[in-house]
Amino acid sequence: MQPSWPSEYVALALLCERPMHGYELYQRVRSDQALRAIWRIERSQLYFLLRKLEREGYIAELAEEQAAGPPRLIYAPTPAGRAALEAWLRRPEAQPHDLRAAFLAKLYLALRSTPDIAPALVEEQRRVLNEWAGRQRRRAAGNDFVALVHRLRLSQIEAALAWLDELWALIHAGQLTDSVSHPAPSEPAVRS
Repeated sequence: MQPSWPSEYVALALLCERPMHGYELYQRVRSDQALRAIWRIERSQLYFLLRKLEREGYIAELAEEQAAGPPRLIYAPTPAGRAALEAWLRRPEAQPHDLRAAFLAKLYLALRSTPDIAPALVEEQRRVLNEWAGRQRRRAAGNDFVALVHRLRLSQIEAALAWLDELWALIHAGQLTDSVSHPAPSEPAVRS
């Protein structure tokens, strides 16, 4: 079973950078300005996602002994979790309305972990949006209300395509990858 929304992949991607406990993961999200601009999550929601990712076999719990108190649970990705994240990072969003959260999260996480896949992701996303634009152009003829709806959708898709052109230029100039914080190499994955 694949995670169903970008939130699960965001949590998984951060754990692939470095295994950590739930509160530390929450603090990382809260302290990352770019992630906060894309993704808002409450601590209770994050713990729900961690339980879901564990049930799906994408992460595993490890106990970390502490000097005082009970062991703290550390979450680490499994090989299946790493593979699911890698596949998601390479897959364009099928729906234009998913650019705002899903694509931005995907792009940001790809730039952090595997910057060399970002250009291909942008190109694939352009291909998908161009297909959508073609369908909207065919439906936008006429002066009735339905045609107006399709022209609005077409203008939104064209704006997204223009934004992807700008993004492409920034990536190829090296300006975007330099502005994204790159995490330290992660520890090995947990065996599943």
